[in-house]
Amino acid sequence: MMLDVLEEHLSEAAFLWAQWERANVAANYTLDEAAELEARLLAHLDGLVTAGTSATAFLAPKVQESEDPGETFSAAWALLALAPSLVLEAMKARASDAPFAVQFAMTRALELGEAAVVVPALAPWLNTAESIPLSLALNALGFHGRISVDRASQLLGHPDGVVVAAALRALRPSPKHHAPKELGRLLVDSRPTVRWAAIMAGLLFGLRDAWAACEQDAISAQGAPRRTAWGLLAAAGDTRFLARLLASAESESSREDALWALGFSGRIPAAESCLRWMEGTPRVARLAGEAFSAITGLRLEGAYALAEPEPEDALPPLEEESLDADLSLRAEDGLPLPAAEEIGRWWATGQTAFHADARYLDGREFIGSALLDALEHGPMRRRQMHALELVLRTRGACTVQVQAFSWRQREELLLAAAVRERLPAWGAGR
Repeated sequence: MMLDVLEEHLSEAAFLWAQWERANVAANYTLDEAAELEARLLAHLDGLVTAGTSATAFLAPKVQESEDPGETFSAAWALLALAPSLVLEAMKARASDAPFAVQFAMTRALELGEAAVVVPALAPWLNTAESIPLSLALNALGFHGRISVDRASQLLGHPDGVVVAAALRALRPSPKHHAPKELGRLLVDSRPTVRWAAIMAGLLFGLRDAWAACEQDAISAQGAPRRTAWGLLAAAGDTRFLARLLASAESESSREDALWALGFSGRIPAAESCLRWMEGTPRVARLAGEAFSAITGLRLEGAYALAEPEPEDALPPLEEESLDADLSLRAEDGLPLPAAEEIGRWWATGQTAFHADARYLDGREFIGSALLDALEHGPMRRRQMHALELVLRTRGACTVQVQAFSWRQREELLLAAAVRERLPAWGAGR
């Protein structure tokens, strides 16, 4: 295959991979829509693989030296099919000193690569003394669901927290495997990443102490762990915590995280609080509208959405610009702006269809079929929390890996079909 064709396949695959990863957490994508991007990505990745040995010499330096995450991912994914030993050695050599974005790309290539190739090739890495390659192997094998629970348990005493956290994420309960005894100690570990991974593992094994630790982290944690903890506690139906979330929405510093979590509570007081915050700043209004829609099922379109403001054509003068302003784009910036007045009129009559003591998802009482439908058809941005609820409530029996390719997710949704009729209750402590 000609060099310019290989370069085009690599360039397109690198671009589409970045687009697909963004779509996986986007507010305006569903699984079907992300699958369209995925199909284009796979077409270019397959183009590299089809080139055979002529592509190997072209791709190898990309894994060994490239600072571009998209190039690294695409080259590594293709080489796993063409020359797995070569690419694994290149990854191992770079793992410790590569930039974080490149490490992420290498991990994703291992997670999304063919399990029949990746799993046996990574098995020896579980015995390496090097922490970064070991954690890469744990994360990838855990993603494929193909790691020995005994080996993961043995690594809970490893001195490096990166390895311990990866081992905790790889644990899964089974009739033969109960919660490791080290889990209780790790629930109070001083390393935040380890403690949070231990909390998630403890919830999966149904440990009452894990819920207590989750409540503690809900107070002390920041960022993604706090958002997840708040979302889980809201979903688990704790009325005391719902009251705390409603109060947290009153504080500017915690309002955005509170609104995110209120949407997973599915409760009528949460919807009414969201209705009020639709008149806040644009970012707060978008989050409030998202949560209200998640509870009530009202689609924020047509009369229920405001026209987007026109982008400004020119930058403000430097002396008038706040250098401390947060100008970064986030997933919530793609949410619609709710028309608070019209939505309020709809709610004035529509609320009679909802019961104060019920939990709702997308306008339906929360049952297994509602949860699976949200995973199959709902916004990508919210699916991570829905998948987490599914795996925790089924104690690991039903897993939908929402960062996997769509064919795998659809297979996992089919395997979870029994949950449509009967969704297990939350475990001990809830």
